[in-house]
Amino acid sequence: MQEVRYAINGKEYFAIGFKNDAGGYELRNPYSKLSSSPKDITTIKNNAPKDIVFEGFMDFLSFVSIHKNEPVSNRDFVVLNSVSFFEKARPFMEQHEVIHLYLDRVSTGHNYSQYALSLSPKYKHESSLYKHHKNINYWVVNFGKLRHKKQGQKLH
Repeated sequence: MQEVRYAINGKEYFAIGFKNDAGGYELRNPYSKLSSSPKDITTIKNNAPKDIVFEGFMDFLSFVSIHKNEPVSNRDFVVLNSVSFFEKARPFMEQHEVIHLYLDRVSTGHNYSQYALSLSPKYKHESSLYKHHKNINYWVVNFGKLRHKKQGQKLH
């Protein structure tokens, strides 16, 4: 991950850039969610038996943050950068003994998870962890807010 500066219509911007396997970037700043060409998947290869799959890099970063005391090297990762790259990522994913799917809890992510489960028992659907949120990133960002809100209501 790195800071990326780019221009649109002659105006300069900057964003967090998450590099993909083809040399393009997923770009995020408070105002926009963009990609540079070429768009592709991002794989992090540690020759591990487990693979963890995310739709976007913010989900990957959230996962790493909640597992900060565990070594990253004991698993491989795929950030699809779009669920439309699921098939492209399958050869890499299926090299692993277990494939943990942390896809979004919207119809497209759910459909791809169901499809993957129909392909092989190696796929594991992990979205129950964040069952009340769109994805793992929203769950991490909002962790504890619902509990505090309920506690606050009891006090009144």
